[in-house]
Amino acid sequence: MIRVAANLAWLRPGAVGGSEEYTVRLLEAVLDAAPPDIDLVVLGSPALFDAHPGLARASTVRLPGPLDVRAWRVAVESTVVLRATRDADVVHHFGGRVPLRHHHGADVVTIHDLQPLERPENFSLVKRRYLGRALPRSARTARLVTTPSNWVASTVVQRLGVEPEAVVAVSSTWDPDERVDSTLADSLTGSVVLYPAISHPHKRHLLLLDALERVAAGGRDLTVVLTGGAGRAEAEVVAAVARSTSTVLRPGRVTSAVLRGLYRRADVLAFPSAYEGFGLPVLEAMRHRLPVVAAGSTALPEVVGDTGLLVEGADPQAWADAIDAVLAGGPAVEERTDRAHARAQTWSPANAAGRLVEAWRSVA
Repeated sequence: MIRVAANLAWLRPGAVGGSEEYTVRLLEAVLDAAPPDIDLVVLGSPALFDAHPGLARASTVRLPGPLDVRAWRVAVESTVVLRATRDADVVHHFGGRVPLRHHHGADVVTIHDLQPLERPENFSLVKRRYLGRALPRSARTARLVTTPSNWVASTVVQRLGVEPEAVVAVSSTWDPDERVDSTLADSLTGSVVLYPAISHPHKRHLLLLDALERVAAGGRDLTVVLTGGAGRAEAEVVAAVARSTSTVLRPGRVTSAVLRGLYRRADVLAFPSAYEGFGLPVLEAMRHRLPVVAAGSTALPEVVGDTGLLVEGADPQAWADAIDAVLAGGPAVEERTDRAHARAQTWSPANAAGRLVEAWRSVA
């Protein structure tokens, strides 16, 4: 029996973006698969288990205090987490760093991407200095580094000098929950363009809105749905929405059931993000047979393959042309969405769980 401890002290529900879905979906996929040689214990805040009750199927350690305060979290990891993981065969730190005090030889760390090093302007000075030290140290310290994509794995090898055999891509999975809330989706009219993303600068909402103005100028009746929380470019996005001639809805963060309704109602997923370690919304769109237009950079081509339209660069007219081509429909669009649905099975829950468990076995 391999005892695996998953350290989720860093995971604040609703505050850490796509890394929350990545981590929770992977662990729940392992619990669904129930491999007989894995004894899983999950360490996290009470709020984590309230937000994701499915994780409580594992053994749990509820960590005390304000874990959103970095100094407190470091103290808890150096005491409570250290004690709780002393008998573990594998300790998997999903938050991108190995604590300074840890059990040597059994550590796995997930590095979601190297954006703090490659796009430092997207982070506060304090955070980029902290991660600028913590990420390289953790990559060197861990027995194994896991990443959400082969693209991130290659950047870890090249940028941090980690040996290739010490890095493995363990991608997440689509959400197996089939519950749908179609209340919002049923209220939409016209051609629906969906973009689920927090309004950070690298998500490039302004590029998308500029492109859609050009699509609308060609006579299309557009409804644009921008889900996700407020990020660092929120003020600029609000101003651009106010200028838009299309109907733009911003419902904020929505439940998974509402988002599934939108995937089923929308006519195209537009995903212009300039930096993605994987891109779970793209995978969800592929699974729901929603045509995809995505940026042709970072990890997105690895996910989309040849099943969607990839747009290079930031020319709004190129984005407008690609989106308009999808909205025009036709056999080519239908054929790509069929292939996308088949391709999405690569990241099924069973496959994702198998990749993660195999990584743990290799360390144990």
